[in-house]
Amino acid sequence: MEHNQVHIRAEFFIKEGKMEEYKNLVQDMSRAVEANEPDTLGYHFYLNKDETKCIVHETYANSEAVLAHNNSVASQTILPKIFSVSKISRIEVYGNPSEELQKVLKSFGSQTYNLFTGFSR
Repeated sequence: MEHNQVHIRAEFFIKEGKMEEYKNLVQDMSRAVEANEPDTLGYHFYLNKDETKCIVHETYANSEAVLAHNNSVASQTILPKIFSVSKISRIEVYGNPSEELQKVLKSFGSQTYNLFTGFSR
């Protein structure tokens, strides 16, 4: 793991009867992020078997990339629609986020785990 990289794991519960709308919205979100946010290195959505819960794994080059994502057109226009059909239940942040990013993350009630040791190949 790069020292500057920030990894986020977010857990969503999808409202009953809203799965198809949720899927369409996250596909739109994923396409927009891929096309417009080059420092978003990974952006993956995983559904449980019952399709009632989604885990999102996000990898960013650095804290600035997370802040850019938070302020992006996709986050400002599509994310509110995602929140209308689902509820975020947990956000975990891994890495060493900047002070500015920590302030933003606090507003989401996230839990941060600072990098202690390890490596990536």
